[in-house]
Amino acid sequence: MSTNMQIWEKVCTTDTRYTKPAEVGGQKITSLNGTAMIMKATEVFGPVGIGFGWSVIEERFDEGAEMVSGEGDKRLVLGRELNHTIKIRFWFELDGKRGEIEQYGCTRYLYKSKFGTTTDGEAPKKSLTDAIKKSLSMLGFSADVFLGMFDDAEYVNQLKDEELIEQAEDQEAEKARQQQERLDYIKSVIDTMAGAQSPQELKKIHDVAVRKLTLRKDTKGAERVSLEWKRITDADKEVAA
Repeated sequence: MSTNMQIWEKVCTTDTRYTKPAEVGGQKITSLNGTAMIMKATEVFGPVGIGFGWSVIEERFDEGAEMVSGEGDKRLVLGRELNHTIKIRFWFELDGKRGEIEQYGCTRYLYKSKFGTTTDGEAPKKSLTDAIKKSLSMLGFSADVFLGMFDDAEYVNQLKDEELIEQAEDQEAEKARQQQERLDYIKSVIDTMAGAQSPQELKKIHDVAVRKLTLRKDTKGAERVSLEWKRITDADKEVAA
């Protein structure tokens, strides 16, 4: 392991138990549990306040868009939205050396929603959590989420399978179950390819399966599917000739 990647390689993979889908500004994202990230940081650096921590450098409320009610002559400006912003200095100790990261956290505090004018009394806490999570992300914590890998269902499924083995009372039985599931899938792909009605359909079935198996780190399975695709393709060429 490269010294430069010492932390990153330890913390880049996210435990799916501590994630959930969320929507921010109409965009679907994967939300990370802040306490779970603190727990992971404790594993790497030690207890908060000893191995790592943070101090607040700046805290403020920033005005946003106007909040209005009604239209035309009846349009009334209620005020402006307020967003809470915090800036922290995050520090950590590693191999006798101290590292520092400055990062921001932001949360909507006062805004107009479908329920009317809304105030979030927990905005300061949320902003702090946001800043801490962003600081940890710069060290590689949950890098797979920030790199967009959680947007791929097959990557997430692979993580869940690995977690099922790790958490199972009988790990060998769980491995055997997953192996049988893998074999059944490969067989179904081969059977489907055999019934393909055109070279284009055959190639599409192959590409989807190889991508899925590759994301699941199943190199042998991907090679088996590709070998069958080549066999069918070569056989079709011989018939056509």
